[in-house]
Amino acid sequence: MYRIGMFSKLGKVTIKTLRHYDEVGLLPPAQVDAETGYRYYTTEQLFKLHKIVALRQMGFSLAEIRIYWTAAI
Repeated sequence: MYRIGMFSKLGKVTIKTLRHYDEVGLLPPAQVDAETGYRYYTTEQLFKLHKIVALRQMGFSLAEIRIYWTAAI
């Protein structure tokens, strides 16, 4: 598992972006430490992050991506 800082570096997005993706329900952390509030992400989530970034670069809104993810399940 990766803490949010390392995950943001691996995914080449800001920590603020990851927090926003969590807030809108797109990419919640795999685990949140109850005592510290640290957010942890898995390697598998890196693939999902890359898909989100690619869709954003193609011009899709976060709402459209969320619809895509709901339909893909």
